[in-house]
Amino acid sequence: MTNQEMPPLERLLAIEECRRLMVEYGRRLDHGRGASAADLFTEDGAWRSPTIDAVGREELRAFFARRDALTDRTTRHVVTNIAVDVLDAGHARGVSVAVELRDGQGPDGLAVDTRPAIAGDYEDEFVRVDGRWLFRERRVVVAFKRETEAFMRPLPTVGEQ
Repeated sequence: MTNQEMPPLERLLAIEECRRLMVEYGRRLDHGRGASAADLFTEDGAWRSPTIDAVGREELRAFFARRDALTDRTTRHVVTNIAVDVLDAGHARGVSVAVELRDGQGPDGLAVDTRPAIAGDYEDEFVRVDGRWLFRERRVVVAFKRETEAFMRPLPTVGEQ
């Protein structure tokens, strides 16, 4: 069933489910549940950036767990200008603008630097698996980064850990 053949309500529900998936991703990363963000991807799902390619749930879980280990910092992912195109009943694509606020915690436990660490776009491919929308691929396209930002270093290779 193509987008044109989908009933409008079904198409709108798919858009909303994909949008909520995008929001849940940021929520998990921002609240110490990053490793569980791997569950928002298909088994062969991929997260790609200029420096990192994490493919498959095992690599995704390891990548997001690295974020969880950084307990002395605060992050907030702000995602806006979301556009989701439903291609058919099981496939969709999305784009959005993403801003990540990130800073180390001060003595009072609060972050101080409110300048965005990075800003750019997410380019997403979604698939429906067992009635649930998941990321097949999430690509980060960076447009801006804070001058002091050590932007997402590559994962260590075996033997470097």
